Amino acid sequence: MNNLGIGKVVSIVYGSSEGKIGVIIDILDEKRCLIDGPCGRQIINLKRIELTNLKLQVKKKISSNEVHQKFLQNNILKTWYNSTKGKKILKNEMKLKFSDFENFKFMIGKKYFSKLAHIRKKK
Repeated sequence: MNNLGIGKVVSIVYGSSEGKIGVIIDILDEKRCLIDGPCGRQIINLKRIELTNLKLQVKKKISSNEVHQKFLQNNILKTWYNSTKGKKILKNEMKLKFSDFENFKFMIGKKYFSKLAHIRKKK
């Protein structure tokens, strides 16, 4: 993680805050950093985060309220959820909320479209 630095926006890929984003406030040691944002302020292992190409201008000792203000001013959440990775996370969250019947409809739709794709390949 060579690009790791204060102010870099990260996505959490493992743990109770999986799918949420935060900004690096401080690097504690070679394995852990302090992040804050919609995920809440927490110390997290570097293996549990993934860097994004977004960055905020933050100081090392910034309060949680100031971080939230920076997120709002720079429209970080909007840009994140318009990115490919953000859309994928939203899609997975929606699929988790499906009822049994919605799951059934989704399965039937996938079968139908895979048959269409298979038929198109043969032509």
